Amino acid sequence: MAPFGKNFLKARLKNRTKDAEPVIGKEIQVTVCKEEKVVCGVTKHTTCADMIQALLEDHKSYPESKCLLHGEPKDFCLVERWKGFERALPPLTRILRLWYAWGDQRPSIQFILVKSSDFVPQPAKKALTSKGAKPKRWEHSRAQYPQSLPVEKQKRMVKKAFRKLEKLHNETRSSPGAEEIERMVQLILNQDHTIREQIQHMRELDVDIEEFELLTQREAECESALAQACAQSLEVHSEEQLQEYLYTSDGIEHLELQVQRHRALILQLSRDIDTELRGTTFPVDQGDEDEQEGAAAASLIPSETDKSFYTADLERMQDELKHSLFAAVALHNQAAEMEKQLKYSDTALVSKDQECWQLAAQLSSLQIGDSREDKPSLSPLKSETQCSVSQTVKLKHSLSPLDITDTDSDTGISSTHSQDSLSPCLDFPPPLDTDV
Repeated sequence: MAPFGKNFLKARLKNRTKDAEPVIGKEIQVTVCKEEKVVCGVTKHTTCADMIQALLEDHKSYPESKCLLHGEPKDFCLVERWKGFERALPPLTRILRLWYAWGDQRPSIQFILVKSSDFVPQPAKKALTSKGAKPKRWEHSRAQYPQSLPVEKQKRMVKKAFRKLEKLHNETRSSPGAEEIERMVQLILNQDHTIREQIQHMRELDVDIEEFELLTQREAECESALAQACAQSLEVHSEEQLQEYLYTSDGIEHLELQVQRHRALILQLSRDIDTELRGTTFPVDQGDEDEQEGAAAASLIPSETDKSFYTADLERMQDELKHSLFAAVALHNQAAEMEKQLKYSDTALVSKDQECWQLAAQLSSLQIGDSREDKPSLSPLKSETQCSVSQTVKLKHSLSPLDITDTDSDTGISSTHSQDSLSPCLDFPPPLDTDV
């Protein structure tokens, strides 16, 4: 699985600016010859061997005078240093997984690129060995020892190291009281946030209450003012109605009194007349007097037949008035239509008159041009034209004014105008004998 991350690795100095093109993956810092370098593009498939190859390729790009590392990638190893403890990482170690396994201890971790032959471990406590004991094989070359082991054993060693790191990380996280303190801090923060939200909500409610109070106060003021205005208007209106009622009631009573007085006078007059007639001619029976009094009283009351006659007459007059209005509207429309036709005929006559004048002017100009060209040939014709002109003038004078202004029935143009305008023998256009 090494080639997956190897093609994307790129090493650079730590203080060098980043490239314009972003590189996919993480960055891990490695010390090479006392220089801090950063390997970019590290993925979960990247191993220590891939890291070593990328660092060596970057180192080979330097000039020969500055190159301090020479050899193949298998001759080098990555050393992991943590608080004075060092160990050589196997070539197949997944560097990103190891980096994440350290957790909070990442700032204390340092990776160093060294030659396997030059690496000497520096333990925190040097163990004392007996003088007679033979040195073990891994004490002579500790860096070359992991490389000589089989692959399965290297994997078991790496897994064991990861388990130890994870256990160490969990121990640091599970310190006594840390979770409780963290939980209390989170609870306090949540309560503070809730209290702030409630305070803000209470302020908004206070503002809404104030606005509602102002609105209700304004509505109450408006209602009171409207009620006062209505009460005043009702008082004034009631007083006016009372005065009008009193005035009308007094007038009605006065009229009724007058009517009763007139009736009494009429009855008195009728009695006087009856008595005079009775005294002068012959006595009349008491029954006749009663009949006459009843007839006089009945004559004062209008009959129902007279009312029906008046209503019928009124309806008849209204119908006649409607018919006359319709006839007047129709006549008005006809007059407007005839006025439009007259205007149209006037404009047509004016346009025809202008055309006749233009044609006469063109004809006269053509005759003048022909006379200039053919003077000798037209000399006998000139006398004839003069004779014809004189005859036409005499004919005009001999005609009566009614004949001169006589117009055709179809066009409205005078007959003399039509004859004179079409005469080709005149030198100048004749006058228009029309009333337009």
